Amino acid sequence: MLTPLRLVPITMALLLGACTALPDDSAHKACELLQTAADEAVMAPAWHLQAGEVLQACGHPEARAAAEDRACYASARDGHGDRAECEAL
Repeated sequence: MLTPLRLVPITMALLLGACTALPDDSAHKACELLQTAADEAVMAPAWHLQAGEVLQACGHPEARAAAEDRACYASARDGHGDRAECEAL
């Protein structure tokens, strides 16, 4: 018997499942947009690292290493390091 207590988790699962159903090219477009942002935007080091993780999951194997480089330069830009340290990586 479906009681309200059992119906709520089922309803939540259905709603969340519907949110993840995307057209095939939507995920690809989101990955391309994130790649553009990672390449061109001025972001905090943590944002670069997060973008690298997501891009690696998108199928860009070199994304994490590139993000670590960008994060190093972003830290140096913000006064938390030296560009020479980044160039040595």
